[in-house]
Amino acid sequence: MKLLNYTSARYLLFAAILLLISIPALYIVLNKVFINAIDKDLYQQSNEIPAYVSVIKSERDLALWMSLDNDLEIVNADSIAYHPEPFTEKKRNRSNGEIENFRILQKRTNILGKDYVVEIESSMIEKEDLIKTILWIQLSLLCLLLVGWAFINYYINKKIWRPFYKIVDALKDFDIDRKDAVSLSKEKIIEFNQLNVSVRQLFERVRRSYALQKEFTENASHELQTPLAALKFKLELLLQEANLSQNQSALISDMYRIIEQLDELNKNLLLLSKIENGQFAAIEPTSVTEVVEGVRNELAFIAASKQQHVLITDTNEHIFINANRTLLKALVKNLVLNALQYSPPGSEIVVSVRTKQLIIANPGNSIEIAADKLFDRFSKNTAHNNGSGLGLAIVKAVADTCNMKVGYTYQSRRNVFKVDWE
Repeated sequence: MKLLNYTSARYLLFAAILLLISIPALYIVLNKVFINAIDKDLYQQSNEIPAYVSVIKSERDLALWMSLDNDLEIVNADSIAYHPEPFTEKKRNRSNGEIENFRILQKRTNILGKDYVVEIESSMIEKEDLIKTILWIQLSLLCLLLVGWAFINYYINKKIWRPFYKIVDALKDFDIDRKDAVSLSKEKIIEFNQLNVSVRQLFERVRRSYALQKEFTENASHELQTPLAALKFKLELLLQEANLSQNQSALISDMYRIIEQLDELNKNLLLLSKIENGQFAAIEPTSVTEVVEGVRNELAFIAASKQQHVLITDTNEHIFINANRTLLKALVKNLVLNALQYSPPGSEIVVSVRTKQLIIANPGNSIEIAADKLFDRFSKNTAHNNGSGLGLAIVKAVADTCNMKVGYTYQSRRNVFKVDWE
């Protein structure tokens, strides 16, 4: 949910709850106000009863009084229950015959020597209609106010937050390799101007750090290549000496293998750094089948040293994907090398090239590394420590860069790596 919708939704919810509470509350208050007004009027009329009673001299005068005043009823005191306070009762309106709510006030009085109860009544229908009218007007005004508030609030907030969305777009479009400055215009709101300045400074620091890291990695790798190559050359010359003992030859050979591992480690670290820094941007239609066959030919001597064989299946046609050829080759090469390393001598490594999947399976024991650590740097199987520990990390980095998914399973005593792509 967007920030603008998040805040607006809560404002609307608060306004709706307030509206639902205010309507019945207003009805209760208005109803009480009108009842108090009616009761006050009834009491005023009851105060005038003694004056009317004083002029009644006969039963005829009493009947005339009752016939002239439709809001008044006089009954014998013994025939009715007396209520000292005003009350509400449904009665039939004598003028139109409809059942309505009446507010009634009873007053005891003596007329012509007899006890009577005079009931003064006032119809509440007009007051109820007035309350309903007021409530409908209030509801309409509140609804209009709510709609207007939501409309104004949305567009004002949208305008206020426009600089924020510009910053978000700038962050999305930020390319660490581009040298052009980030375009963020000056805004009226001070906080957004401060945020713009901070974002520009952050971009510059990130670019400087990236450039320094990139330069350091490349320089360190290149500087290491020269002494490693010199050491390898000198060890090769030393191995050619005729007067070396068997122990000396073995020690020199071990040193040579260690230097080769350092050289491979240096190359892999440089490759990982380039992948993470996005230095392989060229994307082109690449034949997966052709890359796999090239890797098999390149590693044939390693497979032959252990009497192993790499079999490529499902290659009736060339499968093309949009990828960087160098990265795809690095992925396939490291997976095949991993399979050769973890397979016993004389085994067969099967590479299946399918339309949307590459599968590399090799016989052997399960890789003894936790699933969440398998593709981490320098994660090694406890039974095999000859590798640099960067092969599967390179595979994962390439897969992430090329929008692929890589996974590992152990099935039928075979290690199976699957690479999926769209």
